[in-house]
Amino acid sequence: MVKKEVVELGGEKITIKKDALRNQLKVPKSYKFSKPDLKPLMKVEVGNKFKFLGKDFKMTKLMKSRINLAFNLMGRKK
Repeated sequence: MVKKEVVELGGEKITIKKDALRNQLKVPKSYKFSKPDLKPLMKVEVGNKFKFLGKDFKMTKLMKSRINLAFNLMGRKK
């Protein structure tokens, strides 16, 4: 079963799949993303190929939106 999580972004509550970006980029659940990890990925255009931690991936629209969401959630204050 897919675990969902509710987060607040810009005063709006949204529901996301937990660990979806980790699963999509095939990293272990213990991996912690950082802004320097995600910043270069944000510049990759949809449809282009890229490498992340030695693995090849193709940027999809869904992956792009998950990367942007993760980056934005890192910048918020708790």
